[in-house]
Amino acid sequence: MRISLRRMLAGVAIALIGCTVASIPAFAERRVALVIGNSAYRNTVQLPNPRNDATDVARMLKSAGFEVVEGVDLDKRGMDDAFRRFADAAVGADAALFFYGGHGFQFQGTNYLVPVDAKLAGATDIGAQMARVDDILADLQRASGVRILMLDACRDNPLADQLLAQVNPARAVTITRGLARIKQTAGTVIAYSTQPGAVAADGEGRNSPFAAAFIREVGQPGVEIGPLFRHVAADVYKATSERQLPEVTFSLLGDFYFTGQPVAAPPPVATAPSTTQTVSLALPTPAARSAAEGCDKLAASAEDIDRPSGVPGVALNRIQPRLAVDACRAALAQAPDHRRLQFQISRALSVAGENAEARDWLTKSAAAGSVAAMSDLAVMLEKGEGGPADLPRAVALFDQAAAAGNVPAMRNVAIEFENGLGRPADAAQAAQWYRKAADTGDPQAMGFLAVLYLQGTGVPKDASQARAWIDRLVTTEHTATMLRVGYVLLGLTGAVKDYATARKLFLRAAELGDGDGNVMLGNMAAGGIGEPRDFARAADFYERAAAIGNLNAKASLIPLLMVGVGGVRRDPGKAAEYGLEALRGGSPVARGLLIEKPTTSLTPELRKAIEQRLARAGLLKRAPDGRYGPDTLAALQSAVLAR
Repeated sequence: MRISLRRMLAGVAIALIGCTVASIPAFAERRVALVIGNSAYRNTVQLPNPRNDATDVARMLKSAGFEVVEGVDLDKRGMDDAFRRFADAAVGADAALFFYGGHGFQFQGTNYLVPVDAKLAGATDIGAQMARVDDILADLQRASGVRILMLDACRDNPLADQLLAQVNPARAVTITRGLARIKQTAGTVIAYSTQPGAVAADGEGRNSPFAAAFIREVGQPGVEIGPLFRHVAADVYKATSERQLPEVTFSLLGDFYFTGQPVAAPPPVATAPSTTQTVSLALPTPAARSAAEGCDKLAASAEDIDRPSGVPGVALNRIQPRLAVDACRAALAQAPDHRRLQFQISRALSVAGENAEARDWLTKSAAAGSVAAMSDLAVMLEKGEGGPADLPRAVALFDQAAAAGNVPAMRNVAIEFENGLGRPADAAQAAQWYRKAADTGDPQAMGFLAVLYLQGTGVPKDASQARAWIDRLVTTEHTATMLRVGYVLLGLTGAVKDYATARKLFLRAAELGDGDGNVMLGNMAAGGIGEPRDFARAADFYERAAAIGNLNAKASLIPLLMVGVGGVRRDPGKAAEYGLEALRGGSPVARGLLIEKPTTSLTPELRKAIEQRLARAGLLKRAPDGRYGPDTLAALQSAVLAR
């Protein structure tokens, strides 16, 4: 089979752009969903409900603002095509949802969904004929916001029994009708129609019990996703006479509402000190002052107006949590009610993953008048970190802290106005708050404001104003914001295209040591975006990023080195090394090339080079020949697990 390098590189570049900007917050909310219902099975028991479930769930999601890719009675080719369309749509989305109704089972701990044309003759058919839940999870990861996986796939499925009978009973093989529990990732909700390993019931009416409950509950405005799914579980449990209990796992970093948000008056919150109020920040004893110096050195924030002069502050990602926690505990032993020390230990505890205790200290510090603590506490309340989410209180605290001059709070007020989070959406107010924060020198606000000027959102469209803020942005060292704005300037979000300015931002990020800056420059060169296509130049950028461990760069070098084009020397061995390193690091692009579609993506020479390295590592027990059989794929999976 002939491999089209240009087509492959285009696909890799698109995927890499998605990976590079996966953590970028959206500038305007976008929701996407893939809904599949398989009823008309050709080689196993047909199901009465999934076709109706898919139609009705899709209708409700559309009314909730989702762009829906919908499929009914899909064969393997149809499911693969739907997955591809959804994967493209999910890149950068604020919410991405997958709903599946139909047959499903687990084999050796991996969950599979069953297309309507599946006909299993043995275990070797599973990979070719089934759809892996892990693949759709990877597609969901392309979204930058909440990711929701809903599986109504634990039906009574004779295929699992047939397969178990065909597999050698002497082998230690696990095949069950139910689904295995899926490892949770941040920002994800996973909803099973019943307990993992159990079998769900078909409904007696139009819909399954699980789909019927979801359709009913999702139409209720102002219900946050956590309570919504608890209501769904209770409805199913009652409707099935306590025989079926859905399981829902949450790893969300904030609230999510399908339809509407509640409007409630916030409870009273701590009052920031006024200009006439005197708050003593003096430490009571020499011992307390000495102990506080250690806490200040290791955990002070540059954004905290209580920070002593001469103390520069420590960025959150540079805090050494154990040292900082110990130092701040020692300081608080001397001055337990000191709000600056309370705030600083909360920073160290949050880095250590001790969110509940961090939130307790922030609550005390905010009550004592710390503006920085109010802002950080609002973030935790908004995301539900360290305790229940409380959006109205978070909004009130952000307002208080912003009014007192806290820059992160100003930025968060703007984000809430822009996205209608906890308050009515108001683009003009968002622009005003971004401007206030940007005027203080905040690079993130500069970037967001530049985008608003590019899009004409909340302000008149003005490219010159946008570029003026971008010029200020590149004088900072905030590479993440440079990458965000550069991505917008590529025109992929509907804003005005400006390739030269995008390249300027990526170059600055690369100069500051951000590997993704080089990756984006490589993508532009490889794709001929705003410049003549130049594979050698692209490879140079990718190599620079790969040298500092960037997984996106390593994945993008695979096709270039595999074939050799445009001055790039062909080197299958090096391509194999980069591919395996990227795969072990968790790169979805490398997984797609090496595991999911190796026969269409990789040359026989590269397949053999990969097998050689697997054999050297003791993971492949035969002579490498490039056949890339099931044992090769199993060895690759072992390589991933061994990382």
